Amino acid sequence: MSLNLLVTAAGTGTGYSYALAQSRWFPQVALFTADTNPAELVSASLFSRRHLVLPPSDVADYFDLLEATLLAHALDVYIPLIDREVSAAAARRGQLSARVACNGLDFCDAALAKSRYGDWLDVDGARAPRLLRGEALQAPGRIVAKRDGGFGGRATRELEDVRQVPRYREEGWDFYEHIDGDEFTVDCFPLRGGVLTSVRQRLEVKSGVCSKARILRDPLLDRLAAFLVERFALSEPFCFQTRRAQGVHYLIDINPRLGAGSAMSALNGTDFFAAHLAALVGEDPGEHLRPRFRECVVTRQYTEYLMDAVE
Repeated sequence: MSLNLLVTAAGTGTGYSYALAQSRWFPQVALFTADTNPAELVSASLFSRRHLVLPPSDVADYFDLLEATLLAHALDVYIPLIDREVSAAAARRGQLSARVACNGLDFCDAALAKSRYGDWLDVDGARAPRLLRGEALQAPGRIVAKRDGGFGGRATRELEDVRQVPRYREEGWDFYEHIDGDEFTVDCFPLRGGVLTSVRQRLEVKSGVCSKARILRDPLLDRLAAFLVERFALSEPFCFQTRRAQGVHYLIDINPRLGAGSAMSALNGTDFFAAHLAALVGEDPGEHLRPRFRECVVTRQYTEYLMDAVE
């Protein structure tokens, strides 16, 4: 089935991975990329039929401009990749002329509300980090500041000194106990009434980006993924992060879409980007979700592209 596909925030690592998957496996998909940056600053644009420059998704008329873009290029499917845009797009499903390929609004809102994970999480062996208030914020030791609605390093700070708390409190951050343990990211694809996962344990992080990871199996994380799929009736791929301490996995973040690090899972045969595109064109996503190894280590390097500087 032919398809005109728009991927926004194409300058992200996630957008690049969608572009690679389209280029490798889906010649029947006409890829359109969009970003706040021009084509010469977006590597994914090399694989697209056309690159479009759009404003940030939080400007007042963004979705009016987006709808005009969808109509002008006869786009069939739209994949948003910034968490707040994913949520806003989910709220407008049915109002846009293209299919919005993301999970439902209830899941998007729950993922963004990090301070409320403990309100609905119900899996043995999994917890949300404890919110700190009052006197608990005066105790020595590291604490974590997070802001609802953000993603990645932009929304998380580790504070070494409680004297930093007032400034972050004024800016609307919440404070959590610091979990000292290994960090895991779980890529998830709802499939045939269940969910296929790839668990990545962070081994090395450089500038906030995981550069070495161990792919392994973890039954508890599989149960947590299955809980999320059932609790929110999920149908599109997503990922979440935990920290493990004393045998307990603490849920620290949920992304209602795939992440840049999901490319590490793809190298082991579980290509969640290709699987998503396969589902969109009516093919079997399971063909792209066949792990080569039950456990392995993936190291990460970067590829350079020479971009044409348009005058």
